[in-house]
Parts: sequence; C-alpha cells; structure tokens
Amino acid sequence: MTRFTPSMRKGVKFLALLTAMFVFAACAGDAELDTRSNLAGPEAQSIESFMRVLLWITYIVFAFVLAITVEAWRRFRIKGDDYEDDEFPAQIDHSKWEIVWTIVPALILVGVFVFTLGLHNQLNSSEENPISLVVGDGANVEWEPEIVVVGQQWWWEYQYHFGDVELTAQRIETLPDADITTATQMVIPVGTEIELEITSRDVIHSHWIPSLNGKRDAVPGRQSAPWKIQADEPGVFFGQCTEFCGLSHSRMRMQVIALPMAEFQEWVTAQMEGVELSPETAAYVADLAAGGTTAPEGTEQRAVDTFRTKCASCHVLDGVTNGIVSRPEEQLVSGAAPNLTHFGTRTTFAGGIVNVWDPDTGDFNRNQLGQWLRDPSSIKANFTEPVSEDDARLRGMPNLGLTAQEVDDLVGLLEMTGAPPTVDGDSEFLISETGVE
Repeated sequence: MTRFTPSMRKGVKFLALLTAMFVFAACAGDAELDTRSNLAGPEAQSIESFMRVLLWITYIVFAFVLAITVEAWRRFRIKGDDYEDDEFPAQIDHSKWEIVWTIVPALILVGVFVFTLGLHNQLNSSEENPISLVVGDGANVEWEPEIVVVGQQWWWEYQYHFGDVELTAQRIETLPDADITTATQMVIPVGTEIELEITSRDVIHSHWIPSLNGKRDAVPGRQSAPWKIQADEPGVFFGQCTEFCGLSHSRMRMQVIALPMAEFQEWVTAQMEGVELSPETAAYVADLAAGGTTAPEGTEQRAVDTFRTKCASCHVLDGVTNGIVSRPEEQLVSGAAPNLTHFGTRTTFAGGIVNVWDPDTGDFNRNQLGQWLRDPSSIKANFTEPVSEDDARLRGMPNLGLTAQEVDDLVGLLEMTGAPPTVDGDSEFLISETGVE
C-alpha cells in the first residue's frame, strides 16, 4: 500500500489550496460584465440558451466518463503482487464497446455542430427594419439602423450616418463625415435591431457588450460583416475591449444606452446642434474664424481661445472650432480623437472609466475632469512619446502643459456642452447606472 510522505502531503495541500483560490477568484457578485445575467437582447439570450444546453452535455459526459473510469479502476486494477515483472496482464476484447464509445461522442459532436451553425447564422443574419427620424433642419428620413464602430487606443467611436451611405462597401478612411459622432457611449432605440459595422484605426481591438451579444473583433483596414445588437428594455449595458491592445487595454470600456423611441429622437435632435454659446462669444468665434485677432474678454471667450489654440489640433467642438481643420492624423497613431461637442450629454469619459457627472450628487465632475486635462497619465496610461525618430505621433491623451487657469476655463467650457442625460426623464437613474466603480 502506498503511503504519502510528508513532502507529498504538503504538495497535495498546496494543490488543494491553489485550486480553491482559482475557484473563488472566478466568483463575483453584481459584476457589470457578467455574461450570464442582465441579458437584455435576443442575441445574448440565444447565446445563453445554447450555453446552458452545451454545459449540461459536458456535465453528463464528464460524469459518465468519470464513472466508467472509477468502475474500470475498481474492477481491473492491477495489484503489485498479482504478476511477476516479466508477465503482462491478459487483454480483454471489448470491440463492440469501443465502437459504441466512438460513435456516441461523434453523434454528440455532430449535434453540437448543427446547433452551433444555427446560432452562428442567427447572430450574423440581418433584415431591413428602417425607422423614421427627424434630422437636421426638420428633414424626415427613413434610417436603416446601422452604426459604424471604430476602436482605437484607447476608446471607442460610434458614427451615425443618416444619409444614403453604403457603409458596408467603404473603409473608415473613405466614409463621409458622420451626422453624429460619439465617444465611449452608443445610444440606441429600444426594441430595434441595430447593425454594427466594426473596424479599427490602429491595432486589433474587440467589441463586446455581453448583455446584448457576443464579441466581434475590430481589425484595422477591414470592416466586419454586420454584427447586431438589440435591447428590449431601456437601460445601460456595459462593455469592454477583449483583445489586448496596449497599455490601457483594461481601461478601454464602453456603454450602450437604450432609450424609448421618443427619447432617442430627442437625443438625435440635440446631438445635431452645436455648443450653445453666449451671443458675444459666438460673435468672437465668428471673428476668429474670419481671420480676426480680437483679444478674448471674460472666462468663456478665454476658454474658447485656449481650446482653439491647444485642443483643436485633435478635437472638434462644433461652434467653437469653426474655421479650424482638426488634423489628429498628424498627432495620433489612431488619427482620431473624440468629438467633444456634446461631452456633457455623456456619463463617462477617458474611455469609459471616469464619470462626467457625479453619481452621488449629480454635479458635473469638475475635479477629475480637471485632473484629466492637467495630467492624463495620472488617470490612464498613455504612450505620449513619439513612436519613432521619424514618426512624432502619440498614443492616447498627451499632457499639454496647461496652466491652472486654462484647466479651469476648459472645464467650464466642457460643462456647457450639454445637460445630464436621462432615461424616461430621470437623469439620476442614468447617472447612477453608469457610475464607474
């Protein structure tokens, strides 16, 4: 009979402890990215139903194989004194059973393949479902719900094109300017199938909103076949980049906000308007756009001047950057930076990791926004060194060396870009739901 030595017993205890650590590390309560709860769309529910069946198949197969193994060990185990060293145990012919346990697993795999193929076709199929929207200057359009999703280091861009644009036939570089461009948050109408055209501007990313569907890679130079999502109820649904893409991969998050159709129309209308400036500041911007050199007067104009001189090389702020062509392709590896025109209507920034509005008080998050403008790397890792001697472009948000006054002015300007977003007219609900832990 084999006896465990003290060292062997220590080894067994260590393995048991290690196993327990892995088991408990896999357990989480109220996780935002729990793939098996808060399923709000038909695609996610179909994946969950398939996974339940597949897991039960694996449980049954595992239990059956384990039972056979234990029974075989019990009935046919070889004791140390049963045979001499030069003898070999007699072999038992079980050809019929061997045929059975070859055919049965094959049939199980065929069944799993058939159901997998059916689910794959369901997830990748799409149908026309245009919805009526009022856009621009009151024009009515029939919008086929398609959104261009663009991954970049380290944030997500969402483009809405309401014109007659064939999105699937063009690369991101050749698409016309979008009617609405958002960062980090995608807003969709409830109960509507939305097709996503997913791509990337720099490296491979992966778009994943587990409550609504599975993962789809964002590959530079290629637009994916349409991937679809649908939310059957209003709410906020979190996502995460799932392809390692650099320093801040783990801090590249996103949300989908599903609104009733009437509120989605209100959101579209608001997003197509510029920043609401005072008449004096609007005249100041018009003068600058015409080539004037008027000195700024007051905090608002001073903020406009700072934004135009230090931020507009990468960012767009409609109503403020008039007359300036932003050229982020000369500054950033991705060749793009978030459009900040409606910054205040979002709930998070910096790739979805910081609140725009404080979830406890509902106030504008001036402190962390100021910190982000003053020293971005203290919040999120950025590679703000030139890519090479011949390429001076950066990755992420650079430190612009802003003064305390400039930071305060810019925070005030960004606070003017919109009111807190709402779901069913309740801004507190949405802010608390998108509060970053």
